[in-house]
Amino acid sequence: MLGGKGSVIMMRYQEGSASTMNREKGFVDALKKAPGVKLISDNQYGGATTETAQKCAENPIASFSNTDGTLKADAVFCPNESTTFGMLRALQDNKLAGKVKFVGLDSSEKLVEALAAGQINGLVIQNPYKMGYEGVKTLFKSIKGEKVEKKIDTGATLANKQNMDSEEVKKLLNPKKL
Repeated sequence: MLGGKGSVIMMRYQEGSASTMNREKGFVDALKKAPGVKLISDNQYGGATTETAQKCAENPIASFSNTDGTLKADAVFCPNESTTFGMLRALQDNKLAGKVKFVGLDSSEKLVEALAAGQINGLVIQNPYKMGYEGVKTLFKSIKGEKVEKKIDTGATLANKQNMDSEEVKKLLNPKKL
């Protein structure tokens, strides 16, 4: 999305959450492979609620705003639903939604609406059905004494405005409708 150059703000979730800390680490590690992309803020922790995340998101927005109201950052990344939604609300309040590249994780009705409106460029979504299926399958194999893999990739999909209406992605964006 950045063409190999630019600056990025990452709002973290909270310390001690293994899954999101691994997502954040993976994001930072991937940025290290893109020398033209600079992480300018990664020390904000949004927490478990949209409200705390929105309040937290105001800090990097204020710190990296130009005098004309634009953002010095080219992109924003958030590792879960609460931080993604909190950041979205803060960007909307500051009239920056859609003016900066924005990728988050997970989905909700409001995030899907923002994706369709171009206020979010991508949502990394998981497949809850496959996660449950593979979990139960692995449990049965283990009970029967069969060898099980230490790690099982249940997949992730990047939903964007171009693919969000495909049947596969639509099901992942709206898992309650399965």
